[in-house]
Amino acid sequence: MTDSTVTEPGDVRSFEDWSGAEREYAKRQDELAAHYDVDIDSRVVETDAAGRVHYLVAGNPDGEPVLLLHGLSTTGATWLPMAPALTDRYRLYMPDRPGRGLSGAPSYRGEFLRDFMVSYLVELLDKLDLGLPHVVSNSLGGQQAFLLALDHDRVDRLCLVGAPGGVSREFSLLWRLMTVRGVNRVLFWLMGRGDPLENAKQATERVLVVDDSAVSGPFYELLVAGSQLPGRQKSLRSLQSVQGSFGRMHPLFDLREEIVGIERPTSFIWGTEDSFWPPEVGRPLAEAMSDAEFVELDDHGHTPWLEPGEETETAVRLFLDGQANPR
Repeated sequence: MTDSTVTEPGDVRSFEDWSGAEREYAKRQDELAAHYDVDIDSRVVETDAAGRVHYLVAGNPDGEPVLLLHGLSTTGATWLPMAPALTDRYRLYMPDRPGRGLSGAPSYRGEFLRDFMVSYLVELLDKLDLGLPHVVSNSLGGQQAFLLALDHDRVDRLCLVGAPGGVSREFSLLWRLMTVRGVNRVLFWLMGRGDPLENAKQATERVLVVDDSAVSGPFYELLVAGSQLPGRQKSLRSLQSVQGSFGRMHPLFDLREEIVGIERPTSFIWGTEDSFWPPEVGRPLAEAMSDAEFVELDDHGHTPWLEPGEETETAVRLFLDGQANPR
């Protein structure tokens, strides 16, 4: 679906403009947007930092800008189920991190990770003339959001949905093994065996949600199409290889001493059953910050807006609107 009123920078793309596996992904992206009745523009810009960056645009053309940053293995379109709760007032920008979705697939090896993780976002914000957008983020996107605030002062209101990267270097054994070159190649191969749709469902239940009853068929189809995109797995492996050294996670995963100095209005929205860390990891940070709230969602997982109910969407909307969430 396309919002023909958009006049922002970037080349508009429909699924016919792509080829091969990228066309299939773009088609599934459109189907997911249609499922949630969200009008989107699919756009690309070229950046010096990371080459092609693809992003989705939705919502009120005159609304306050909101930049939504996805997690390690998801894409910008992962936010579409939340979009209907925000599009009446806000203009949403949902980029695919380089190596995911329809963005280019660079190697992260040899890059200074702290800069490389956000330099393309700074370029994108500059091209879109977005000085201080609100930022809503999940997982690794939370780490990027922290860096946008800390290193570039490019955040107005900061909303962290699900446990964000940057609050702990303590990861499960599996995730630490994913940072070991060679080992992660084998693990990706093992996890990719079998039926792609069933793999997508199992990964969603294992990592993203507690209750998958609200996860739509088009969402799973998008995950399957994303797994078929050429070069993306290699790019993801390169990122994970620089995120740790023989299983010891990069210091960038513990930004707590810096995070407590962020003075922008901040909201942590955290499920009690998050697959990475429990709320007890994040609550002390919120308490130490000058302007932060902590919203705990009972029986919700790492991507809580995919769970049944509207608790997550309500919490995000109240925060962006400048209203206090119930403690």
